[in-house]
Amino acid sequence: MKTTDNQIKETEEQAVLLMEYSQALSKAATAKQDGFKLLVLDENLKLWVEIETSLKSAKNLLPKDIRDNLLKLSKFVERITLSKGVSMNKSDFDCLANINMQISEGLLAVVKNSLAKEEAYSLLKCAVDLSSAREANNSHEMVTALDNNLQLWVYIKTLASAKNSKLPSETKGNLVKLADYVSAKTLELGKNIEDIDDKVLDSIINTNLQISEGLISSQNNTAAA
Repeated sequence: MKTTDNQIKETEEQAVLLMEYSQALSKAATAKQDGFKLLVLDENLKLWVEIETSLKSAKNLLPKDIRDNLLKLSKFVERITLSKGVSMNKSDFDCLANINMQISEGLLAVVKNSLAKEEAYSLLKCAVDLSSAREANNSHEMVTALDNNLQLWVYIKTLASAKNSKLPSETKGNLVKLADYVSAKTLELGKNIEDIDDKVLDSIINTNLQISEGLISSQNNTAAA
């Protein structure tokens, strides 16, 4: 999971930089100072070189066909930047700015989908672990499963509560309430681990399954749009 988090963070950082450089390129398009134009072009070129290196990594999040297309796009950005430099006209700068903005939006969509997949899978796994521990009548496994599920919901609450969260306010509020509910019920179950309340446990398991299904459904709808 640590590797996945690092990959997501790297992709998100690239998306943000692409957006920032898109704005800088738009300003450079009408700037009169060659020094400013050169600085913006140089920074944008360095970013695309970094992206190209990332694309060639086996750990890259993107599907192969998208990586291949981005590599071609990277070569185009490098070629036009090195061949024209500050002699670029406004349409050239606008072209680079539009490329950055479009790719930035695409990368952020990949980040969103990757997070949805990860959380949906984690919720599903915790539900399975809780059910399996009950069937095995194993107190140790149940304690572990409850603890893992609690940690996951704390993580989800943290994400939902973050100021930079892009989730709708209603969705964030519902996730926070669910996280508080799961936390309270988990502590309740932990007080009597030898005689688990099946109704409470079923409620936690069903909550996981419903939210997991919702995340997967949301992701599929986004991909189909």
